[in-house]
Amino acid sequence: SAIGAYTAFIAQMTLLLSTPFRLTHAFGFSAAEVGAAIAPWPLANMFVAPLSGWLSDRYPAGLLGGIGMGVSICALLLIAYMPADPGYFDIAWRMALCGSGFGMFMAPNARLIIGSAPRERAAAAGGLVSTVRLVGQTTGATLVAALLAMGVGAGMTPPLVAAGLALIAGLCSLSRLRPSIRNPPTEETQDVQPASQAR
Repeated sequence: SAIGAYTAFIAQMTLLLSTPFRLTHAFGFSAAEVGAAIAPWPLANMFVAPLSGWLSDRYPAGLLGGIGMGVSICALLLIAYMPADPGYFDIAWRMALCGSGFGMFMAPNARLIIGSAPRERAAAAGGLVSTVRLVGQTTGATLVAALLAMGVGAGMTPPLVAAGLALIAGLCSLSRLRPSIRNPPTEETQDVQPASQAR
């Protein structure tokens, strides 16, 4: 799950950082138009992530994460192969679809990471989630810088690379469906008050 989260955050940052360069240099968007075109991503994520967290208490988190990455891969491929002269809505709905996929993946995957740890190590598992997020985002930014230095950072290469990373994340999530891997039940991931606070 941690590896899946790591590759997913790399994919996320790779697309978000490279897209402004592509929209500006390849399609002639202004700075305001770039911001408006990217905005549907976090908006969709904001609505889908709480829903996926609720669903992960009722359905296998590995399945939800795999579905989320499947949606993201489709969206990333659609972003890579955009029309030659895309309008605002051509980009906005693709970004919203991609944000929805990542939102569907993140909450169940975080639940798997935290729930897989013993209850007394839940805080450390939460720290692992934050660390994986930061390291993944930093790696994604470094990857975009490398792609720009090679002259392919403002084209279709970054979303294709992101799609490959999302595929790895999705496979990591689906691997949790194997019977040999322990998936914690809901009651093990619920908050429990210490005895001193319960009195």
